[in-house]
Amino acid sequence: MTKNTLPLIVGSVATVFLAGCQMMPSTMGAGSGGQSVTEIALGDRARGELTTQSGLNRKDGSRYQTFAMALDADTLLEIELDGSLDGLLTLYNEQDEMLAVASPLRYKITESGDYRVVVSGVDASSYGPFSIASSTIDLELSSSLTAPGTATGWLQDEAVVFNVTIPESGAYQIDLRSDDFDTLMVMTGPNGYEVENDDGGDEYNARIGDILEAGEYQIQAGSYEENSGLFTLEIAALNVDIDEGREISAPADVAGWMRSGPDVYTLTIEEAGMYQIDMRADGLDPMLTLEGPAGYVAEDDDGGDNYNARLTERLEAGVYTLTARCYEENRGLYNLTVTPL
Repeated sequence: MTKNTLPLIVGSVATVFLAGCQMMPSTMGAGSGGQSVTEIALGDRARGELTTQSGLNRKDGSRYQTFAMALDADTLLEIELDGSLDGLLTLYNEQDEMLAVASPLRYKITESGDYRVVVSGVDASSYGPFSIASSTIDLELSSSLTAPGTATGWLQDEAVVFNVTIPESGAYQIDLRSDDFDTLMVMTGPNGYEVENDDGGDEYNARIGDILEAGEYQIQAGSYEENSGLFTLEIAALNVDIDEGREISAPADVAGWMRSGPDVYTLTIEEAGMYQIDMRADGLDPMLTLEGPAGYVAEDDDGGDNYNARLTERLEAGVYTLTARCYEENRGLYNLTVTPL
């Protein structure tokens, strides 16, 4: 994904947020069509069932039932839907503006008032009993973090900014993870340092790996799309000797750090035989080139598992040049092994 700036975030967990204020359709209005509204308190569990007698959404033919809740500002609300019903939860405010659609539904209440929770089927054939349970999510929020460390947070309306202290120069990996949205992270620091990442980690999560100088940094935790929800920010110090030598002999096991260019190793093979050379990395697409005596050259890109590089070759005794690089110019931790077979 290509991005230039970190957008403002408006949304809810796995929710649909529409531009502007979408009003509750008359066919879904609380109590419309003679349908009653059940009042519940935060923390209560309520039961219901969608039948042919339930409220009708004339747009798609689905049925619905409405619950009323009084909520205070700054409440981080969570509502779970259980039962055999294949359904969704929709949250409306006092002005009948749709705030969130999800199952489960999470949303941070910004104004005290009376809200409506609508339980609806996902389509016209969705019927059955259900229960909803509401609760608050308690988070210990802090805007400051010292590496290594972990913080949890809630994203809604705008990016969350953390002031981060890197106490010692070295290799660090920063992960922004969420099950609720596609994470986006921007990190700035001393001497004009700025790095942005969207999908460098696992499951579309953001990851930044780099050699960082000691100092004060800022991390903006955001969402690539207009969604929000719970997230975790983790900063880990990596056990990498960034000044390690480049001379290795088989067998070898090296933890390296890919920067802007390739890493070149001098590899000594003392005994002729079959060897397997692997370059593995998460978030990188490794490539290997091996050059040796008598014009010997071997290359690999995806010969290993998960787009990792692997060379399996018969090598004569001698001195070789082993070049480790990435298909794209990414930075991060990698592992290089040379194994006699």
